[in-house]
Amino acid sequence: MATLRGRLVRFDGSAWRAVVRLEGSASMELTGVAVSRAIPVAQMVAGRTVLVDTGNAGDAAEAVLTAIVA
Repeated sequence: MATLRGRLVRFDGSAWRAVVRLEGSASMELTGVAVSRAIPVAQMVAGRTVLVDTGNAGDAAEAVLTAIVA
């Protein structure tokens, strides 16, 4: 498991999924990233720095947004 930093691009509160642009990559975005329900909806603001746990390497479907970085 790797934990990556990124920027929140979009959050879909009805599906509880996010689009995240990975740090260091101007164009690489992860879409459909599951979001931890422990994160309050009010914190899910575009542009915030986030941490994403990638789960099994190479399987983007297992990625989970686990935290908002202050």
